[in-house]
Amino acid sequence: MINELKSICELKENFDLKKYNTFKLECTTKYFIEPKNEEELIKIIDILNDNKSKYMIIGNASNIILPPYYDGVIIKLTNLNSYRLEDNIVYCEAGCMLNKVANEITNKGYSGLDFAVGVPGTIGGAVYGNAGCYGSSISEVLISATIYNGKDIIELDNSELDFKYRYSILKEKKDWIVLSCKFKVEESNLEELKALVLERTNKRIASQDLSHPSNGSVFRNPEGYASGKLIDDLGLKGYKIGGAMVSYKHANFIVNIGDEVKKGQKKLEECEEPDNAILTYPNKVKPEDPCFGNPACIPYVQPNDPNIVPFEQYCKSNGNCNPDPDTDRKSVV
Repeated sequence: MINELKSICELKENFDLKKYNTFKLECTTKYFIEPKNEEELIKIIDILNDNKSKYMIIGNASNIILPPYYDGVIIKLTNLNSYRLEDNIVYCEAGCMLNKVANEITNKGYSGLDFAVGVPGTIGGAVYGNAGCYGSSISEVLISATIYNGKDIIELDNSELDFKYRYSILKEKKDWIVLSCKFKVEESNLEELKALVLERTNKRIASQDLSHPSNGSVFRNPEGYASGKLIDDLGLKGYKIGGAMVSYKHANFIVNIGDEVKKGQKKLEECEEPDNAILTYPNKVKPEDPCFGNPACIPYVQPNDPNIVPFEQYCKSNGNCNPDPDTDRKSVV
């Protein structure tokens, strides 16, 4: 298999991924590939599938926690980065940086993607997780996505992707890979768009911790609540284990402040408790789900709300401290 891969692409071995994930975690992968184009990507996937080999596809690695060592092939879509604007439709390859496309399209006087200016991640990852902010999400502007399902290239329209809050059907279809997407945009007043983007950019700079490596906002917002405020209300800003710390600037950011971040990450994964609360990451990145990296739970802070139960009670009733973040968001805040 290795020789077959080397015959069609550049295959790097024992590759250091620290510079390739936004949390700047030390991670080495057995094999690393950056396909030159869509055709090469499909050939690589076919070879890996035929040999039942372990692989994971990443975009900007801004929403995952990488393991110290990945015993398989990591494929990064760096080179699938072309896009064009035509008749109010933006055609994007999956490896395009979302913030770059959003910024350039907005500066041409088109609205629709302006909410995503400043959002890290790639187009493919944004569609996979239905990324969003400022009350908007990628699902609101997506027309369709072109997918490779391991056998055929198919095009799914918006409704077929079954979008929900931070969810698409791609989270269930582990062998489906986003190749490209189409988005609808509208001609708008350029000066008004620039003013809106500037306002949001200033707000982001003022409120978010952009000075330390992180994965951005970590926890999902339960309906009716802001996770950052809930964590702040618990007095957890500045709480740290090893080099992993709840940001002083924004409580929904866990930032990397030092070389011992691995130790802190591991302890958070194991549900070790601060005085009155728990923060936890999943205990590992599941290779079949490249975006499985969001922390699974944060402690309750509104005990009178019937939709919220104490974390300890949740663990007891479910038999573990790592509930799937995609299940019943109301159960654990």
